Amino acid sequence: MARGFSRKRQALDELWQKGLSGASLLREHSLMVDRFITDCFARFEDRETAGQVALIALGGYGREELFPFSDIDLMILFDPQVRQDISRCADAVLYPLWDAGYEVGHGVRTVEESLRQAADDFVFRVALLDGRLIAGNEELFSRLQEAYRRDYIDGRRSDFIASLNRFNAERRSRFGSHGYLLEPNIKESKGGLRDAQSVLWAAKVVFGLSSLSGIVEAGFLIKSEGERCQGAYDALVRIRNRLHYVSGRKNDQLFFEQQEEMAAAFGFDGPELKANVEAFMREVYGHLRTITVVGELFFDHVDEILGLSDTGRQEPDRLLEKGIEIRNNRVHLTARGEELAAKPYLMMRAILASVRCRLPLHHRSRMTITEQVHLINPKLRASPRMAKPFFAVLADGDCLPYVEIMLDTGLLGAYLPEFSRIDALAQHDVYHIYTVDRHSLQALAELHRVVAEEPEIAGLVTRNRPLHLAALLHDIGKNSGRDHSVYGSELAGAIGGRLQLDEIEVDLLVFLVRHHLFIPENALRRDLEDRAFIKRCAEFIGDPERLAMLYLLSVADSRATGPSAWSDWKASLMRDLYHKVAAYLAHTDEEADVSAMVDRQYLEGVAWLREQVQDLTQNQKGLRMSVADLAPDYLCSFTPGTVLTHLRLHRDRYSVIRQKSLVLAEESGDHWSVLVMAHDQPGLLAKICGVMTYNNLNVVNAQIFTWADGTVVDTIDVRPADGVEFSEFDWAEINHQLDLAVSHRFSLAQRLHEKLKASAGRRLELAGSHEYRVEVENESSDEFTIVEVHAADLPGQLYRITQTLADFGINIHKAFIATEVGQLIDVFYVTDRRGKRIDDPVLRHELVEEVLRALGRQ
Repeated sequence: MARGFSRKRQALDELWQKGLSGASLLREHSLMVDRFITDCFARFEDRETAGQVALIALGGYGREELFPFSDIDLMILFDPQVRQDISRCADAVLYPLWDAGYEVGHGVRTVEESLRQAADDFVFRVALLDGRLIAGNEELFSRLQEAYRRDYIDGRRSDFIASLNRFNAERRSRFGSHGYLLEPNIKESKGGLRDAQSVLWAAKVVFGLSSLSGIVEAGFLIKSEGERCQGAYDALVRIRNRLHYVSGRKNDQLFFEQQEEMAAAFGFDGPELKANVEAFMREVYGHLRTITVVGELFFDHVDEILGLSDTGRQEPDRLLEKGIEIRNNRVHLTARGEELAAKPYLMMRAILASVRCRLPLHHRSRMTITEQVHLINPKLRASPRMAKPFFAVLADGDCLPYVEIMLDTGLLGAYLPEFSRIDALAQHDVYHIYTVDRHSLQALAELHRVVAEEPEIAGLVTRNRPLHLAALLHDIGKNSGRDHSVYGSELAGAIGGRLQLDEIEVDLLVFLVRHHLFIPENALRRDLEDRAFIKRCAEFIGDPERLAMLYLLSVADSRATGPSAWSDWKASLMRDLYHKVAAYLAHTDEEADVSAMVDRQYLEGVAWLREQVQDLTQNQKGLRMSVADLAPDYLCSFTPGTVLTHLRLHRDRYSVIRQKSLVLAEESGDHWSVLVMAHDQPGLLAKICGVMTYNNLNVVNAQIFTWADGTVVDTIDVRPADGVEFSEFDWAEINHQLDLAVSHRFSLAQRLHEKLKASAGRRLELAGSHEYRVEVENESSDEFTIVEVHAADLPGQLYRITQTLADFGINIHKAFIATEVGQLIDVFYVTDRRGKRIDDPVLRHELVEEVLRALGRQ
């Protein structure tokens, strides 16, 4: 019997392959399971249980929405008189389903047991709302429905909706409070299928309505809202349906690695994979947003009717201005028809009133804005009557929910048409967690938090309008085919002029959008002890206020990108760059030769550090390295205590360091810090990186120094690639492997090739999500050539890069290793064999080609 049923499931799969999808396929699947269960039940002939059992489909199965790999939610309801015999009946139904490969969520209960279960389990309570009789005693099923309604619905609608609101809040805390996450859960994320089902559950309990069309006919939603919501729901059903088939299992999250295949399946099959995915995901986010907006409007209405919308304080009803008033603790846009057509700026002022009163904007007022955004014309976009309340909203420290209302109602896109180009725009990478529009709103919210956390820096800002607007517009140039910072600054300049910013403010806005990546990129990729570099940064930025604005915006942008884009390490580097440039700018008006002053301060700092180390070494006998010979950049990179430790190791393990190598490791927060001391030789860093890779350790940072006597002091930060604990590593063996590699008795290249070849294979890369680029330039440093490499963070990459540099006879003096969410960005300060910068353009071109070839990109 199970084999016959499996053939039917195979036939269903064939129908899917031929194009049947969405609700039709789910209904066919549900009916097929109905027939199978009914046949199993009919084959079970037992006089003891005859007429005393009902088989009930619950949840999605009850709604006839059984997805390809979803669990079958089945309840076997029985009369207490047949308790002793019910297990045989249950086995007769459940075992064939299990044999057919289904996961079955089942319960075997009486009516009374079902009611007790519903009291403690809200998920079961809402599942009963969708209960449907498959086979058996109809009177028993009716008894359950009547008792359920009596105990949990009649007279308790407010309790049900309050529980539903809590359930949805808890669900969003687990699956994401935004439907605009880059890997959304089609079922559970905000705006997903569960939100649409919640609307129907609420409508059934509160109004006795069982369909979206019924909600529209009752006047709780306008016709266009109902049509958009139904269309979005149907589309998400088709997407989830195909996602199950693509995954080959129950999976409701649209993971990156499936988005390319899903995009192609839904007709996004142009030549550019990245563009296809972004276009498909933009459509997905549009559906999620539609359900979110309609659902929130509906629940606002329900909460208002049931009195569940208490804000915690009672604000007296009053007129705020003509066309806007407070009623029942809500801000209402009362202007309609000719009045609103004559004063469409009242839509923006209504949102500002909501901000200032800290009261929600009534759901009907939000609907009015959506219906009337066509009134926002070019003349109004350039009117101070719109600009003034708009900037007042942006300036509020808790502006995020109100700017979200602007976005969701369409007001923001109507007022700033340029913003519409990034509306629901996906970023097909693993770095950002939000769509571009939501990231921009989050950046504005983060900006206010950063301002509160950094009052001294924020106090330097005298013009807040361009700063707030820059947070909102900094990524507006994305999806243009051009450098988004350049194109975005052009758009921002036009917007700023239109919004009545003065010439200085427009200039600031353009500067901030054009260079919003300047601080994070340079803080992570350049030597912050290079005073010539700091001088160039200061001359480029120009004045303390611009620097403060750029820093605040940069931190807000990084934090809004997602947790993977922000860390204490990144924060400290950005803060360090800010303070170094600020120190330079602080004296530009006081001294004719600021460079000399900065140099003097730096040398004074180095001298102080040297004195501290000297004091610590007073009682140390036999040190082989003079403190006077330690380089300034080395002294500035470690605490005096750490420098003393290095000097002692150099003394006590001198013969080992001169002939072999010394490797010492310790746990350090979220990474392990590995100290390597050895005598300098070509390719040493490559061998260190290779040995780390061979032992499943990912290098995430490196500090490289060579003392005057040729002793290398390298600090390498690593993380295990396979979750192994620190104590499980044999560091002595790793030290031995490095010694063999240094003496050319450990075939590192061959071993790594075999290891990486035999491993799980090439890590999945998203189409277009990782940049491969190599730059070789002499502009950023007076002493060194800088080699900057961008690549996917795949096993062995750092070894390949450093070995290629070694093959060219290049000396690596400093390395800045940044690995962020699968994207490797490595910067090396290098010289040629003679210790000079690489000036030969032919050699620089060959170096770029060889590094790319080593990374498999040539």
